Amino acid sequence: MYTDQQLQNHIFDLQTFLRRIQRSQGHIQPLVPDGIFGAETAAAVRDFQRQNSLPVTGTADFDTWDAVYRAYLVLRTGDETPQAVSFFPAGADAALRPGDKGASVFALQLLLGAALPHFPDTIPVPLTGTYDADTTAGVRRAQAVFLLPQTGETDRATWEALALFHNSLFGRTPLAWLAAEP
Repeated sequence: MYTDQQLQNHIFDLQTFLRRIQRSQGHIQPLVPDGIFGAETAAAVRDFQRQNSLPVTGTADFDTWDAVYRAYLVLRTGDETPQAVSFFPAGADAALRPGDKGASVFALQLLLGAALPHFPDTIPVPLTGTYDADTTAGVRRAQAVFLLPQTGETDRATWEALALFHNSLFGRTPLAWLAAEP
């Protein structure tokens, strides 16, 4: 048997899941999690059951709970920042250098293209997939901004600084902040 606190925690979780589902559907006033299974929670459960061809009881039986949680997980997965694809060469001493070609250099040029407009005295880096003079100049400029040795070669520290800067520019609002909105 559950303690009162455990039951309240489960209700709070259910309400949180239903709130996220309601928000995805454009619900005007999504459920506010409070840990109390009141009329609003029962109505939200009934709406979910109706929309998902479940018996409309207003109670969160096993099938309803399972369906709510699965729907929430699908939405939650979409809320998360995608996992980074590693274009940087493997190995502790790996680096991209002038003359290199390929997807890693193209990804570097994309990172530079997004970052360099935010740095003073920069020129655009064309997307060629070849580590050319423009790419070398862009890397040196980024290294100067990030206070890294200005070698013009992209070592792991340079790559990670560019990637972190890119993520700070184009990151998404954390889900926890969205759940806390009134």
